Amino acid sequence: MKSLKIKIWFLVLMLVAISVKAQENIKPIEALLRDNTTENPNTYYKDTNNKLQNLVGTWIYDSGTDYFKITFYKEKVIENEYENVYEDKLFTKFLYKKNGKVIYDNYGTNSYPREQGLINTKPSRIQSAFVKNMKIGFIYSEPSTNDCHRRKVGSLDVIYSNGNPPKLSWKRTTATGYFRTRPCSNGVEPDDSDFVIPEDMILTKSL
Repeated sequence: MKSLKIKIWFLVLMLVAISVKAQENIKPIEALLRDNTTENPNTYYKDTNNKLQNLVGTWIYDSGTDYFKITFYKEKVIENEYENVYEDKLFTKFLYKKNGKVIYDNYGTNSYPREQGLINTKPSRIQSAFVKNMKIGFIYSEPSTNDCHRRKVGSLDVIYSNGNPPKLSWKRTTATGYFRTRPCSNGVEPDDSDFVIPEDMILTKSL
């Protein structure tokens, strides 16, 4: 009987431990700027203040020469699988035309799934990295011209402005300290060409 009580007590403790572990602590996504995720297990860094949500949808820039359309969509993704930490993140699809000629287009059926990091078979990435006040920082890369990623790495700051219609301030810089130097696994050297999407734009929400 004593042995049975010990087993039952042990089972209860295990169930309590599992229940505690399963409980998800929700924090605003801005807290990721100061938090160490290894010290905050079972946490969901959520877009509680709708900073990311403001960008969700389609935005357009058209100078007559440069036409750029981008769609932001938000997903809950794993940040630290070992500590069961999740966060809200923005991902994108975009179309860029120069003088009417399509340069990039990952809206179509030729685009690869986001998790492969590919657009029209060429490595590319524009996805949110942090939220600070009204500014959202993005990791930035454009499709390459060969079968390897770009050597250049960019950072992008986007600021939302509420209006009728809403607007986005878009400012991209090249992060020279983080250039990729190693060849890809297929032996191809990184694409060393410059970014072509305008670095400074004001985009308008498509209604």
